[in-house]
Amino acid sequence: MPPSKHVAVVACMDARLDVYRILGLKDGEAHVIRNAGGVITDDAFKRDIQAETGIKPQWAAEAFGDVDEDVRQSLRRIENSPFVTKHESLRGFVFDVATGKLAEVVL
Repeated sequence: MPPSKHVAVVACMDARLDVYRILGLKDGEAHVIRNAGGVITDDAFKRDIQAETGIKPQWAAEAFGDVDEDVRQSLRRIENSPFVTKHESLRGFVFDVATGKLAEVVL
């Protein structure tokens, strides 16, 4: 069943990150795809989608030298992905675990 808000969220798998609470979402409102760093790589994005359908991906971790730039790179990859055909709203954020604040990252 598709999420009621027709939203997909890619987030870090860090256990301190409560995606639903941070974004004000309720159960069933969004697909939440979690991986190391919440990073979209060319292959990882396809694997994340496949993971939602039951195919286990092989993960490749990336280093995070500039977190904001990593988010921008992920946003560009989603924009250019042949697997995402509808782009009504594409936004990226960095969550500060120390303060609990979200900071939006723009392209």
